Amino acid sequence: MMKCNKCKIEYSGSLMRCPLCQTELVGKKEDSIFPKIQTKEKLLYKILLFVSFAIGVLFAFIEHTILKSFSITKFVVFGLITNYILIKFILHNYKNVLKTMNKYFWLLLLLFFIWYFATKSMIITTYIIPILCITIFVFNSIVMIILKNSYIIKFVKTIILNCCIGLIPLLLVWLNLTTFDLISYICAILDLIFFVGLLIFCKDNVIEELKKIFNF
Repeated sequence: MMKCNKCKIEYSGSLMRCPLCQTELVGKKEDSIFPKIQTKEKLLYKILLFVSFAIGVLFAFIEHTILKSFSITKFVVFGLITNYILIKFILHNYKNVLKTMNKYFWLLLLLFFIWYFATKSMIITTYIIPILCITIFVFNSIVMIILKNSYIIKFVKTIILNCCIGLIPLLLVWLNLTTFDLISYICAILDLIFFVGLLIFCKDNVIEELKKIFNF
């Protein structure tokens, strides 16, 4: 039987962490007396896998339609696979998953900008940065649907910041740093839809957080 040394509680089944304090359990695993139930975490894994597949297919279709090749798609697919593995690792190993995930996305964004300034490659500003911003929207949308109010209330400031980040691809278009604007425009449209949806369904939380940010 598994035991939490912090809470002094024993658990049957295959739990790895204490449900109360998230401390790693010690002891010998036993078969659970209850049937397996699909947790929200497992559901999130499946949805992220499906979305990653959908983004890869859509990007391949767009590139083949416009450029008649898959030269950039292979890098996008590699990035999506790597991103899925990292997200799954974070979800499985970190306590404050949502805050950690958003830090991970912002770090990626910073690294991509450093990569651009070092190489001056417009592939980064045309494709990679807009796709990352779209991925941020998708991730937050999925988490909002699954965790609902518990996520929105706790992370509304982070969600608003993500909406601001979603305007970066549009800024890159205005600065003539892209060679193909469609993905950036798609990102801007998703940003608008996401923010309007946030206002429609969570208006009170958004207004309260904006008052805190701007002190009015």
